[in-house]
Amino acid sequence: MKGITGNPALDAYHRMAVSPVGEARPAAKVDAEQSQAPAEAAKVSISAEARELAAGGVGGGVDAQKVEALKARIDEGSFQIDPQKIAGRILDELG
Repeated sequence: MKGITGNPALDAYHRMAVSPVGEARPAAKVDAEQSQAPAEAAKVSISAEARELAAGGVGGGVDAQKVEALKARIDEGSFQIDPQKIAGRILDELG
């Protein structure tokens, strides 16, 4: 018997996923103790390093003047990208 899609794997999946009409499956029983147990509250903690990063500590932060200078150079079209320099820095970071 050839399936509708012509794909044997997909046809087999469809044959398994659909039960014949009239063949009802019993509902799974839920354990009463599990359904009434209160959910535990999630506990979250933030490390000291994360707090420093959020406060702009470790790593120095952003140099706003440098960012503005780069934006201006990009807007006026004078910012040139050196692909060799970028590739070298990527390789240095990767080790």
